[in-house]
Amino acid sequence: MEYGILFWLLLFLHWTDTKICKQEKKCQVTRVYGLKTADCYKMDMKEFPKCLASDIEVIELSYNRIRKLNKGDLSNYGYVKHLYLTDNLIMNLEGECFKDLNYLETLDLSLNAIRNVPPAIFQLPSLKTLYLSQNLNINIAETIEKAKPISSPLSKLDFSFITEREDIVDFPDFGEMPFLAFLNITGNHFSYISPRHFAGMCNLQILANENVTNEFEDNCDCWRINNWLLTKNVKFTLFPCVISAEECLDHELSNEDEELHKNCLLKLKDIEKTALMSKIGIGIGSCIGIVLLVLLLIFYRSLKRKYMDNRKSKVSCQLSETAKPLNTEPKL
Repeated sequence: MEYGILFWLLLFLHWTDTKICKQEKKCQVTRVYGLKTADCYKMDMKEFPKCLASDIEVIELSYNRIRKLNKGDLSNYGYVKHLYLTDNLIMNLEGECFKDLNYLETLDLSLNAIRNVPPAIFQLPSLKTLYLSQNLNINIAETIEKAKPISSPLSKLDFSFITEREDIVDFPDFGEMPFLAFLNITGNHFSYISPRHFAGMCNLQILANENVTNEFEDNCDCWRINNWLLTKNVKFTLFPCVISAEECLDHELSNEDEELHKNCLLKLKDIEKTALMSKIGIGIGSCIGIVLLVLLLIFYRSLKRKYMDNRKSKVSCQLSETAKPLNTEPKL
């Protein structure tokens, strides 16, 4: 009886899924740079698609009308690497909606109405690029504080234009960010910025900070930040300082900030060393594989030559036996 109920339940669920998939708008599936891609760009979708292939790697959903994301929306797409959701109407992100996306490298949530970003985003094991631009009034500082220590290998982070002039927020204290090479904070209004906010970004190469307004806990911090970023060859726009450099004799970071920077460098070196050892290991493994293959080929050719030699020898013997003159003399 129970098996019968289960059978009819599964049949009903299958019928329901089939019906949903028939009604759902069809995204164009292609391959882009070898990645299986679902192009759902500007299709007036109001919900995240449910019927894409489970092995899809890129989902382009920009310029649609999606309002929220739940964990169930993404649970079937565990192989997705690049997810683009720019310019939707997203207001709510369920706390664990990205939890199982272990291969996700790029996440674009720009141009939405998101106020709270799940801290779990900053723990995704493969996330390298995150766009949060133009989501007004995101409390990014609170999100980062809950997410620390950040474990995602973020190299590019954009949270430009997320504040309004009348709604000033704190600058997020990221701690150590050894991968981060590009940071965009353009057009924001912060209560204050301190050297500590950049000390843990030991790999920073570009800081996009045009039209940023902020205060400093210590007016000399303005010169300390400018000096530190210049000495690290970071490309950025100088922060305007309200006092002259001559009034700030000490342009160095505090001992605490220097310690944070050193720890970041040590972590970066460990990461680079691990990556190098991995490449060396792969290289050695490849060389060993090639050597073994060559040896197998030599062994095979040797066996084949030996076999052919033996066969020739047998054929020669048989020909010799055949060529012997017959003894026609009568026996006495």
